[in-house]
Amino acid sequence: MAEEEIAPPQGPMSVSDPKEVTKSEIAVSQEKAIMKLLEICAQNNININENLRRAILGEELYNEAENKVKRRKTFTKRKSLLTLLVRKHQEESLLEENTDVIRDLRSMMERVKRIDASFEVRIKDGSYKVETPVDPSSKAGVQHIETVTNAGCMYRMRHAVQRLLTTGSCKQTTETKIIIEGVNLFLEESKMYLVLGAPGCGKSTLLKMIADRLPEDSKHIVGGSVEVNGIDRKNGEIHWSNVVSFADQIDRLHGYLTVKESVDFAFQCSYGGTHKGPFSGEEIDADIEKLYKKMDDEKYLVNIIMRAMGLKRVENTFIGNDKVRGVSGGEMKRVTVGEMMAVRSFVHCFDEISTGLDAATTYDICKLFGQSARLRKGVILISLLQPPPETVALFDEIILLDKGRILYAGPVDQVTAHFQSLGYEKPPRVDTADWLQSLPTKDGAKFLADDKGGVHLTNDQFVEKYNESERGQETLRKLSLPVPKEVQQFLTHKNFRMRYANSALRSIKIVFAREFLLWWRDKYARKARLIQCLMTGTINGTVFFRASDPLTVIGVLYQSVMFISLGAMLKVPPQINTRGVFYKEQDANFYPTWTFVLSRSLAGLPSSLQDGLIYGSLIYWLVGLAPTAGCYFVFRLLVMLSAFACGLMFSVFSATVKDRPQAQAVMSVSIIVMILFSGFTVQPDVIPVYYIWIYWSNLMAWIVRALLVNEYQSGFYDEVINDDGLTEGEDTLIRLGFVLDGEAFEYVWVWYTVLFCIGLCLLSMVGSTLALMRIRYATGGSLGGSEETHDEVSLTNSAVSALLANSLEAKGATLTFENVNYIVKASTTNDKLHLLKGISGYFAAGKMTALMGSSGAGKIFLLVQTTLMDVLSLRKASGEVSGDIRLNGHPQESNSFRRVTGYVEQFDVQSPQLTVRETVEFSAKMRLDESIPMETKLKFVDLILAMLELDIIAGFLVGNDTGGLSFEQKKRLSIAVELASNPSMIFLDEPTSGLDARAASIVMRSLRRIADRGVAVVATIHQPSVAIFNSFDSLLLLKRGGETVFFGELGDESCNLIEYFESYPQTPPIKGGQNPATWMLTTIGAGSAGSDAESFDYSKAYVQSPLVSDCIDKIKSINSGANDETKISKSTKYATSPRFQSWEVCGRLWKIYVRSPSYNRTRLIVSAVVALLFSSVFLSQRVPENEGDMNSRVTSIFITTLFLGVNALVTVLPVFEMERNMFYRHKASLMYDDNPVILAFTIVEIPFILLAAFIFCLLWYFPVGFAVDASKFFFYWLFTSLCLFFFTFIGQSFMAVFRDSQTAQGFGAVLIGLSSVFAGQLIRPQYIQPFWIWAYWVFPLHYVLEGLLTSQFQSDQTPIIASYQSPYYNYVLNKNCPGVHPSDPPAACITGTAEEWINISFGGMFLPEHIPYDILYLVCAIVLAKILAMYGLKQKNYLAK
Repeated sequence: MAEEEIAPPQGPMSVSDPKEVTKSEIAVSQEKAIMKLLEICAQNNININENLRRAILGEELYNEAENKVKRRKTFTKRKSLLTLLVRKHQEESLLEENTDVIRDLRSMMERVKRIDASFEVRIKDGSYKVETPVDPSSKAGVQHIETVTNAGCMYRMRHAVQRLLTTGSCKQTTETKIIIEGVNLFLEESKMYLVLGAPGCGKSTLLKMIADRLPEDSKHIVGGSVEVNGIDRKNGEIHWSNVVSFADQIDRLHGYLTVKESVDFAFQCSYGGTHKGPFSGEEIDADIEKLYKKMDDEKYLVNIIMRAMGLKRVENTFIGNDKVRGVSGGEMKRVTVGEMMAVRSFVHCFDEISTGLDAATTYDICKLFGQSARLRKGVILISLLQPPPETVALFDEIILLDKGRILYAGPVDQVTAHFQSLGYEKPPRVDTADWLQSLPTKDGAKFLADDKGGVHLTNDQFVEKYNESERGQETLRKLSLPVPKEVQQFLTHKNFRMRYANSALRSIKIVFAREFLLWWRDKYARKARLIQCLMTGTINGTVFFRASDPLTVIGVLYQSVMFISLGAMLKVPPQINTRGVFYKEQDANFYPTWTFVLSRSLAGLPSSLQDGLIYGSLIYWLVGLAPTAGCYFVFRLLVMLSAFACGLMFSVFSATVKDRPQAQAVMSVSIIVMILFSGFTVQPDVIPVYYIWIYWSNLMAWIVRALLVNEYQSGFYDEVINDDGLTEGEDTLIRLGFVLDGEAFEYVWVWYTVLFCIGLCLLSMVGSTLALMRIRYATGGSLGGSEETHDEVSLTNSAVSALLANSLEAKGATLTFENVNYIVKASTTNDKLHLLKGISGYFAAGKMTALMGSSGAGKIFLLVQTTLMDVLSLRKASGEVSGDIRLNGHPQESNSFRRVTGYVEQFDVQSPQLTVRETVEFSAKMRLDESIPMETKLKFVDLILAMLELDIIAGFLVGNDTGGLSFEQKKRLSIAVELASNPSMIFLDEPTSGLDARAASIVMRSLRRIADRGVAVVATIHQPSVAIFNSFDSLLLLKRGGETVFFGELGDESCNLIEYFESYPQTPPIKGGQNPATWMLTTIGAGSAGSDAESFDYSKAYVQSPLVSDCIDKIKSINSGANDETKISKSTKYATSPRFQSWEVCGRLWKIYVRSPSYNRTRLIVSAVVALLFSSVFLSQRVPENEGDMNSRVTSIFITTLFLGVNALVTVLPVFEMERNMFYRHKASLMYDDNPVILAFTIVEIPFILLAAFIFCLLWYFPVGFAVDASKFFFYWLFTSLCLFFFTFIGQSFMAVFRDSQTAQGFGAVLIGLSSVFAGQLIRPQYIQPFWIWAYWVFPLHYVLEGLLTSQFQSDQTPIIASYQSPYYNYVLNKNCPGVHPSDPPAACITGTAEEWINISFGGMFLPEHIPYDILYLVCAIVLAKILAMYGLKQKNYLAK
C-alpha cells in the first residue's frame, strides 16, 4: 500500500521515567498495545494530541455515529501503518532508544529542574504582496536588460517625461504580485513540520513571515497575523527574533573561523555565555548553580551541537572560503544549521537545509530536530526539496504549498489519503514528497486514478478542496479558540523582552575578539600589507632622503597621506563580502549594531598601528624631519590616526553602496575631493570661498596641515630670518599658504587635528551604524517564468526525443581506472593524507554511474566521491595521483580527454550579464568543431534548452545573488553548458542537489536521453529519491578514508545492491518501502554521527567479494579491445581556430561590458565629476599670472591624471577577477586559449577608455582656460587616454598574478605611490637622488606628465611673474635684466613666459622634443602590462583544486 512507504511520525510524547515500561509489555496484541500506550501516557501526564490519538485509533472522534463505518475502513486500511507506529513509537519514545545526544539533553534538563514551557504558532489569513514596476516597453517573456545607455538617472528621467506626456503622470506603472495568500495554520507544540513545494511556491516567504524577516514598506505588504502563544509579531513588548529563529538556505559564514568557534559565537551572543534560560526555575540552589557553571565552562551546548551535527571531528577546522581551504559544502551547511540550534529561540524555521547533505545525514539531523522539539516543547518548520520517505516519516505534519497557497496542512500519515480522495493515486515506487510536489504541476495529470475518470485539478480547486475538508475546517476551528493564559505567560520572561542577551560591554568584547581573530588569521593580507609598508616607506624615504626644500617636504607628507588613504580602501571589499553574515546575525539579535561597528573598528587598530610604526618611522627618519622624540611620536600618532579614521570613513560605503565596483568608484571620488582640497594641490589661501567648507571638513587637509605644523613649529626652525620677526618655520608655512588670519598655524592645531580625527571616527561609526540598520541589499531573487507559460512553449518529450535522434551524433566512450591513489599534503602540517586508496572501476559508454559516499576523514575534509571524480576528470591540480586510467582502452591523454568530456560543478558560476541562450550558445560555438555549420550548432543549442526546459527563460539574464535565475535554474543552465559540447562522457557533481522533484526529474530525464545516445554519464549524488537512484545503471560507493565499498550494476529496483549488502549478517535488512540509497548510506555509517555498522569493515569485505574480480576482468576485457577505431584523439588542442576564438570571446566580453553599467557608466560619470570639480576651482582665474598660479595648475594636471589612473586601476579589479575566474573554468574545458582573452580585454576597453578620457578633457580642458588649439587638445586627450590604458591594463595584470582583488589593490597602491613620487611633480627631476634616477626613467607616469605639460605649454607666451629667489626668478632676471640686483628688480625683469616656467621648474628635463618618445614608451609599457597579464593567466590558477 502507498501508506507503507511513510514510516509513522514521531509524536509529541516523552515520559519522565522510562524504566516503568518494559519490552515484554510491548509484545502484546495490536489493540492492547495501543490501549497500553495511551494508558502509560495518561499515567505520566503526557498530553496526546487529538490528531495523533485519532491516527492511532483510526477513528473520527467528532461524530461517533456518523463515522462508524468510516472508522472501520480507516482502521483496516492502516493496519500495517499502525503496526509500525506502535512498534517504532513505543520503542523509540517510551523506551528512549534515542540518540546519546537526546539522552544527555533530557538528563541534563532533569538535573537543572527546567520548568516545562510550551509554544504554539497561529497564522490567520497570512499574505504577502509586492508591488513591482512594469516596463511598458518590454514585451511579454522578454526581460529588460540594463546597459550602459539605458540605465541610470538620465534613462529614468527620460521615461518619466515620456510617461508625463502620454499619461499625464510621472509615476511608474506597477503591478501587485501575490507571493502568498490565504494562509491559515495552527502549529502545535512539540511538533515538527515539513514544508513542501516547488521553487517559487512561497516556502521561503512563509518561513520568513513566521520569523518576521520579510521587508515591510509601501511596496511590500504583509497581511494577516502571526502569533506565538497569543502574542502577535507586531507586539512591541517582546523581541520576535528571540522567540522565532530563521536559518537561510544560503551559507553565510566567516571562512577564517573554525567550526566550533562559529557555533560558540552564536551561543555566546544568544545565550549570554550561560546555560541559564528563561525556564531554568525561579529558585536555583547551590548544586544547580555549580552544574550551570560546569556547563558554561565546558561549553556543554556547543559540544552537544557538535556531536549532534556530526561536526566533532572537524570542530577545529576552518570553515573555509575561496581564500582558505576548509570543510566540505555539506559540513558547511551543517555549521549553518548548528548556529541556529545555538540560539535561544523555541520556534525554528529552517529553509532548505539539505542542500549538499547526503540522505543519511539529512535523516539524522531531522530526527534530532524532531526529538528536540518534543523535548523542549517547541515548534520546528523545515523546508526540504527532495526528502526521502524515511526523512518525511520523521515529521509530524506536512504543509504543501503551490503558488503561495496551502494545498494541504495536516498529519503525514493522512496526506496520501487526502489526495487519493481527490482522485489521485501514488505509484508504488515514487517517493511521497516527489509525488506531492508534482501534483499541482502539469505532471500531476499522470497521477490521476484510472478507474475514477477524474480531471486534473487547478490550483484554485486544490485549495478549495482542502479548505472544505475536515482538516481545513479543523484548523479554522482551532484558530478561533482563545489562547490559554498559562500559555501566554511563557513569553513574559525578560529573555523575550530584552533584545540582546549580553550587556553592551560584553557584546563589544565578544565581537572584537572575533574580528581581531579574523584579521590575525588572514596572514596573506597581513603579510602583503607589511611588504607594502616596507617597500613604499623605504623607497619614498630614500628618494626624499634628507629633504630640505619645503615643497619637497610637503610633497613627501602628501604622498604619505595618500598612501595611507589608498591602503584604507583595502578594508572595504572584505566588508562588502561579509555583509551577509552581519545581516544574519543582526536578524538573530546577536548584538547591537553599534557594538559590531565599534568592535570592527577597534579590530582595525593593529593594521593602523602597523602603518604608523613601520611606514611612519621609515619616512620620518629617512627624510630627516625634525629630530626630536616628541615630534617623532606625534608624527606616528598622526599617521596612525589618518589610517584609522580613513578606514572608518570608507567603511560607511561598505554599508551604503550596492557592490564592490560602485564602492571603488565612490571611494575614488572621495579621495580625489580630499586630494584637491588637501592644501597640496591648491594652496589653502587660494581655495575659492565657495569650496572652503570642504577644506575645513577634509580629513586629508587636517592631516597634511598637522604634519607640516608638527615639522615647522617643532622648535627646530625657530631661527628668525627677516625683519618681521618671522621664524624660518613660520615663514615656510606662510609661503605654502597654511595661514589663519594672516598668521601661520600654531602648534596647538596639531592637537585640534587629533580631536578632529576622533570626532570623524565617531561620526563615521554612527553613520555606519545607521546605514547598516536602515539599508539592506537583498539576495536570492528569481526571474523564472511561470509554469503555465512554460507549458505553452516547451517542446513535448516526444518532440525532444525526435530532435535528439536527428541532432549531432555522439561518440560514446568508456573510462577504466585501476588502483587509483590520491595523496595530498595536509594544510597545517607536513603530513601526507591518503584520500583515495586503490580505487578500481569503469564508466561504461551509454550507462549512468552514480558515485556516492560520505565525507572524508583526517585533517582535510572533502567528499571522497567528488575527489575521485576530480582525479579521473583531470581537474586536480595538486597532490599525487597514481594508477592506470584509460579511455576506450587507450592511455588517458589530457587534451583529447578534456575536449570530449564535460564537467558540471556543484556550485558553478556563469557570467551574470549574459542571457541563458547566450551562455549555452557560447559553449557550443567554442567546443563543437569549427567544421560543423553554425546553423547546426544553433539548432543543437535549441534542443539542449528545450530538453532541460530552459527555452522559456532563454532570454533572461543569468544574474547574481541580488537578482537573477533561481538556484535550480542556474543548476540546469550549468548542465546545459556542458551538454552543448556534445560530450562523449560527462561528469556531474551533485546535479540534483538544490532541485525540487520536478526539476530533478527534468535533469535525470535529460541525462537518461544523453546516456541512451551512447554517452557515459557519471554523477556524484547525495540524497537521491528512489526514482532518481533507480535511474542509474551502476554504483561506485566509497566510505570514509577513500576505500571502495561497492562497485557494480544496481540491477532492477537496486536488487543487486540490496542482495550484496544483505549477504552479510551484520547488515540490517532493508525495510519495505525504504529508499535503498538511504539504507545503504546508513548501513556503512555515512550519517552525521556515523553508525554502529562501522564496526564491520565493508571495504575489506568488498576486497574479498566476487565483485572485485568481476570488475578487474571487465577492465581487462575493455582494455584488451582497444584499437585505432576506438581511440579518441584530437589533432588540435582546441575545437576552433585562434581567429574564431578571438572573435567570439571579444563578442561575449563586449556584451558583458555593455551590460555592466555599475562599472562602465560609473567610470564615465566619475570622469565627468572629476573634470567639473577641478575646473570649477579655476573658473575665477582661467589665466595664470604668477608662479603660484602655475604651480597650482600643474599640480592639478598631475593630480587629475594620477586620480584617473587610480580610479581605472581599482575599478577594473573586481570586474577582471570575475571574468578571470570564469576563464579558469573555460580553460579547464579547453574552450579557448589565453591569447583571445587578453585580446578581448584589450579591445573592449578601448572605446570606454577613449570615451572616458574625452569626457574628462572636454569638461576640464576648456573651462580651465587652456589654449583653444586642436592639436594641443588632441595631445591632452591622447596622453590622458594612454594613462588610462596603462593603469587599466596594469590592474588587469595584477589581478591575473595575485590571488584576489584586495591583494592586487594593495600592490596597485604601491605602484601608484611610486609612480607619483617619480613622476617629477612631488620631487622635481633635477632633485631626485642619483641612486633613484633610474626609477624616474622607468615609471610611466613621468612620461604622461611630460607629454601633457610640454604639449600644452609649448610656445605658450602667457606672462608669468616669478617668485622671489626661485630658480625661475633667477633665470628670468638674468635673462631680462642681467646685472640688476635681485633684491628689488622692476616687474618687467622678473616676468617670463609659461613655456619658460615649465622648462626651468623641471630642470630642463621636460622638453617638447620628447613627446614622440613619451608616446612610444607609454605604448611599450601598455604592451608589457598585457604581457604580464598573459603570464598570470597562463601560470596561475587560484581556483585549482
